Amino acid sequence: MPGKRDKRHFLQLSYFERGLIIGMKTAGWSTRRVAGLVDRSECAVRNCWEKWTRDVIHVRKTGSGATRKTTRREDRRIVRQTLVDPTVTRLMIREDVGVAIVPQTIFRHLAEANLKSKLPFLELPLTPELRQLRLQLCQARSAAVWQMVVFIDESRFV
Repeated sequence: MPGKRDKRHFLQLSYFERGLIIGMKTAGWSTRRVAGLVDRSECAVRNCWEKWTRDVIHVRKTGSGATRKTTRREDRRIVRQTLVDPTVTRLMIREDVGVAIVPQTIFRHLAEANLKSKLPFLELPLTPELRQLRLQLCQARSAAVWQMVVFIDESRFV
């Protein structure tokens, strides 16, 4: 009958359909596209996805993960010390903070603050043999380039 919805839209979602919806939405599909493939209403798909994100994804169990060795204040001190003196080493930071932490922890705190180690690039590490080969290559190329150039005097003299 036209004008009436199929009763399938009003039935409860099975576990399989919920899995399909969550999988497709996680992959970035639109609600309309998922609803068409699962043959459910957009509202049902949206409600299923919202319930999933609210109940499953954003719940963090208390006490999970390793215990913190540094406080937030010590974390800020690590970052501040690096900003004040860019040449400071991890060992110096560790001694200044006064907490027994591994260098990886210091590296992680600096990475969270978008600070990365940079070494200045002073010169190319060329050996004398490589310098000689490079000079020969440049001379060969320059000779080939100047052979293709045609010099024309475009000025007119009366």
